[in-house]
Amino acid sequence: MNYKTFSTRLIVALLYGPLVLFLNWKGGYFLFALVLIVSTVSYWEYFRLAKKKGADAQLVSGELLTAALIVALYCKSAALLQVILAGAICIFFIELYRKKSSPILNVAATLFGSLFFSLLFGTFLLIRDLPFVNGLADDEAGQWLIMLILATWVCDSAAYIVGSYFGRHKLMPRISPNKSVEGSVAGFLFAILAAYICHQWFIDELSPLDSMAIGAIAGSFGQYGDLFESMFKRDADVKDTSKLLPEHGGMMDRFDSLTISAPIMYLYLVHFVF
Repeated sequence: MNYKTFSTRLIVALLYGPLVLFLNWKGGYFLFALVLIVSTVSYWEYFRLAKKKGADAQLVSGELLTAALIVALYCKSAALLQVILAGAICIFFIELYRKKSSPILNVAATLFGSLFFSLLFGTFLLIRDLPFVNGLADDEAGQWLIMLILATWVCDSAAYIVGSYFGRHKLMPRISPNKSVEGSVAGFLFAILAAYICHQWFIDELSPLDSMAIGAIAGSFGQYGDLFESMFKRDADVKDTSKLLPEHGGMMDRFDSLTISAPIMYLYLVHFVF
């Protein structure tokens, strides 16, 4: 283990981690601002990755569509599909007059990036809105999101530490050569443990089984989110999506696990809890 790297990662996490937890707990405009920033910055980082692969995606129109979809989700707008359709049509027209090579690739990269980051990160807003739909206290969903984030962070830390000391079997060397099976298993188990501790500490409206299921989602699908992003980076031959956060990389690097685990958590809550 590189202790200097780990120390820097820990300091950055201690500086920004409480802010992220606070914004999720507060909800409203605070969470909206967080989701909007994470989504639009992630699209910019993705735009740079796509450019390395020869896709000249549309930056401005892609960012506008990403932001518009976040606004629609926040406003609980029934016009979400209309925003997607209008955005897609505008992107087609813009590409027609750009006179760039590979328009198929450009349009596909633009639409995928906009939909991917807005809709998947946007599930934070949908989860935060569940108490209003189901007659619960407003701060309940904020506590659920805090549990998901803490379980994700514990999973990442446990996988990194255990993998550094005891990792012998490569998890998926084609995608992420440093990840080990031992670290992955440790991350999964510690994520469930973290969710259970959160349940005992501050979760009221979920059963222990539901809380542990969310921990399992963070510890399994969260790791897949990390692998998905690693797949993109490896394809573009970069180590980090940007240098935004010291030793953490970019916004995609920091929130990659939650990109997948948050939507799965939302689907679990909607279909199995409420």
